[in-house]
Amino acid sequence: MSGRRALVVGAGIGGLSSAIALAEKGWQVTVAELKPENTTVGVGINNPANALRALKALGVYDEVVRRGWEYQGIQRYTEDGELITTFEPTSPGDVPFQISMTRADLHDILTSRARELGARIELGLTWTAIDQHDDEVHVTLTDGTTRAYDLVVGADGIRSPLRRLLFGTGHEPRGTGYVCWRMRAERPEGVRYSQYFNGSRVKATVINLNPATMYLLVIERAEPGPARTPAELAAGLRALLDGFPGLIKEIRDSITPATEIHRGPLEEVELPGSWYRGRVVLIGDAAHAITPHLAQGAGMAMEDAVVLADELDRTGDDVPAALNAFQRRRHPRVSYVQQQAHEILRNEMESDAERKAAFAAGLGARQQQIVDLLAKPA
Repeated sequence: MSGRRALVVGAGIGGLSSAIALAEKGWQVTVAELKPENTTVGVGINNPANALRALKALGVYDEVVRRGWEYQGIQRYTEDGELITTFEPTSPGDVPFQISMTRADLHDILTSRARELGARIELGLTWTAIDQHDDEVHVTLTDGTTRAYDLVVGADGIRSPLRRLLFGTGHEPRGTGYVCWRMRAERPEGVRYSQYFNGSRVKATVINLNPATMYLLVIERAEPGPARTPAELAAGLRALLDGFPGLIKEIRDSITPATEIHRGPLEEVELPGSWYRGRVVLIGDAAHAITPHLAQGAGMAMEDAVVLADELDRTGDDVPAALNAFQRRRHPRVSYVQQQAHEILRNEMESDAERKAAFAAGLGARQQQIVDLLAKPA
C-alpha cells in the first residue's frame, strides 16, 4: 500500500486517529484542519475498554495510561446526598475498564504520534470542491491548490460540511432536548470514585481526569438558546447546582465569572444508509454523533479509524471494496451504542425520583455488560 495518498479532513480525535492508522499502513497522509491553531475544545474525555484497545492499536496506549486516571468506580447519590449504590467495575483483563483524561492531553498524544509517523497536519486549510474519479479524488483547497488523493476521510465533526456534500441537508444533528455543561475543577485528595447526583432538574457528575484534575458534567433539560457571556454561564451553572451537597456544592461555590464553562446541546447524527460515496468516507461524529452517556463518542471514532485502515490494508488497491467492508463492520456496532446511550439519557432524566433511583442502582451492571459486549472485535 506504500505510496497511497489520503486526505483527512479535521484534526480532532477521529481525524488524528485516522491519520495515525493510515500512516501505520504506509499511506501518505495529509490532515487539513480549518482552525488556525492545533487545539481542541472541551474539558475531559473517558476512554472505556474498547477505546483503550483502539489506542493500543494506534501505539499510544502507554502514554494514555501515564497521563490519565484509571477508573475506580462510581458512587450514585440522590439529590440530597443519600448513597444509592457504589459500582466497582471488573476489568476486562487486557485493558482497564476505563481511563479518563483531559481532552488536551489526548489531543497532544495523538498529534505527536501522527507527526511521528510522517502525517502532515496543515492548519487553516480545508476543501472548497471535491471531484471524484474512478481511480482518485481531486480536491480543491482553500489555499488555491488542487491535489489528487486515493481516499478522503471526513472527520469534520457533528456539523460536517462533507456530510452535506455527500448526502444533502437531510441528516443535520438532531436535538435531544438536553444541554450539557462542563467545567474543570481541582481534584480533592482522597476522591477515589466518580460521583453522580441524581437531581430532579439536572444530573450532576464529577469525574477524575488525573491526580490533580477532575471535571464537572451537568445534564439539563433545555434548549441551547442564544450564546451566553462568561458571567451568565457562571450564574446559570451556580443556579442549577443550588441545593446539591458534598463535592458538587464545593465546586459550585468555586464558580466565578472567570471560570471556563462549556455549555452545548446534546445532539445525535444518524445516517441510516451509507457513510461513504465513491472514495470519500465519513467517520466519527460526522457519521454517527452519540450522546455522552456511555462515553463512546470518541471511542467509536477511534475504532472507525482502526477498522478503516485494516480494511484498506486487507483489500489492497480496491478502495471502494474496503469502504463497503468498513461500513458493514461498523454500522451495527455504532447503532447499538447509539441506542443504548439514548435510552440511558431518557431513563436518567425523564423518570420520577423513585424510578431514577432504581435505574441508577442497576446502571453499573448494565455498563459492565455493555463494556464486556464491546470486547468483541470492532
